[in-house]
Amino acid sequence: MLDRFVAYNARCAGEAAAFGSLSRHRSYALLEATVSRLARALEGLRNLTPRRVAVQCPDTWRHWALTLALGRLGLTTASLPNGEVSAEELAVLQPDLIILHGVGGMPAGEGRLVLKDDWFDRVLDGVERDNASHYYPPVPVDRSAPCRAALACGTDRDFHLMELSFAEVEAQLHRLIYHDMAEFFARNTSRRTRMTEKPQLLCSIGPQSLSGFLMAGAALAGGTTLRSSDSQNIGAEVMQASALMIVMTPAHLEHLLRALPPGMKPVNHIYLSVVGGKLSSGTLARTKERFTPHVQVVYGTDECGIVAAIAAEKRQADDDVGPPLPWVEVEVVDTEGNRLPAGKVGEIRIRGGGVVRGYLDDSPAGARRFRDGWFYSGDLGTFSATGALQLRGRVDSLVNIGGAKFDLGVVEEILRSEPRIRDVGVFTLENRRGTEQFYAALVSHEAFDSEALSARLRQRYVALPPVTMVWVPEIPRTREGHVDRGRLKASLKDYIRQELDPR
Repeated sequence: MLDRFVAYNARCAGEAAAFGSLSRHRSYALLEATVSRLARALEGLRNLTPRRVAVQCPDTWRHWALTLALGRLGLTTASLPNGEVSAEELAVLQPDLIILHGVGGMPAGEGRLVLKDDWFDRVLDGVERDNASHYYPPVPVDRSAPCRAALACGTDRDFHLMELSFAEVEAQLHRLIYHDMAEFFARNTSRRTRMTEKPQLLCSIGPQSLSGFLMAGAALAGGTTLRSSDSQNIGAEVMQASALMIVMTPAHLEHLLRALPPGMKPVNHIYLSVVGGKLSSGTLARTKERFTPHVQVVYGTDECGIVAAIAAEKRQADDDVGPPLPWVEVEVVDTEGNRLPAGKVGEIRIRGGGVVRGYLDDSPAGARRFRDGWFYSGDLGTFSATGALQLRGRVDSLVNIGGAKFDLGVVEEILRSEPRIRDVGVFTLENRRGTEQFYAALVSHEAFDSEALSARLRQRYVALPPVTMVWVPEIPRTREGHVDRGRLKASLKDYIRQELDPR
């Protein structure tokens, strides 16, 4: 379905840049010609009737061109992350065919098609001179047939399989374009500094997630430029575009702020959307001081798409993510599923446009998350008196020790308030006496006042047991940027048992 938007943009504004980076720009006309050539070269795959085709390709341009070409053939696609892909991920995704290109984390084998540079050179020779009348036409598809597959791994610790139909992908693209359009007009009517042209998009969330695929897809469908960069080149990258929309998780933003060139001042043509977690006031202040004054906070999940959004300066608190968008219904409920009034904290559940039909894998998590027409997000929240949704952590980050409840996410936020701590992950582990104990894995290369930090923890949680601090090189995270407590605990369990809790 997305390839049809690209074809339309190629006809209407073929010379506009579809992809851009520091080194090269490629037009919509070239993208459509490339997609057509690749579709013709790969059309034999239709005879294999694969249920699902996955693509692993570190080159952004070729990854998207292959994905669009497979869509042109009416095939269901998925994207694999660059680097190593676990056996668990493949077991849940179950691709009948994997297309590999470039240096990745997967060796060649059965059910894998390796496309090398010489194959692309041969197939795309002279593509710039192609005549539009000879382009490969879209294959007719059943709009209810599966179009895009992806794994969800942010709601639970396990991977779950989701699919969107061709019609659902189209509807999701329309919703994102609507939100971007509304945000565009809001910025241009409420600020003295206005966007003079459609902003380009730089998204740090990869297409292997539904959210990353749809956000980048909405940019291509809307005729804007999709940019690619890394943290080392971000300073030079942002100066090339006159208007640039950047989408990042709070964890990615923290890494970016540390990687910015020394002395960099905020620039008015950058518009930052922070997704996938709560944006603290401290991080917001540093962002406005060193990067951009234009910051938007967005709440959503892979299972629901975008749910709420708000300009950061309009928040009443750090956990404020704004009112729900018009195509979703959001409620805060107790453990029995009863709706709670404003001000009461409970689990956030969502239904309406954009919510997937459920997980395809037959797992208890599917029955737990999708009930009675609602998606139970696992996020804790409340509504303010004005109808703004406020996030209050995760259901699974609450721990009960000695009859007192503690939110691991809140403990992490307090620890992260120490500027010398670059990253943190908190978990509990049962010691040899059978008592749950708190551990904080810290990424820090500087000394700090641990006593003062402990005092801040006690101000929030008077009954908090002692927190043992462990220094680590990095914190494992999910694709959505959340702390992966399961992996963190597994990686440190032996060390803790042998060094910190010996017999």
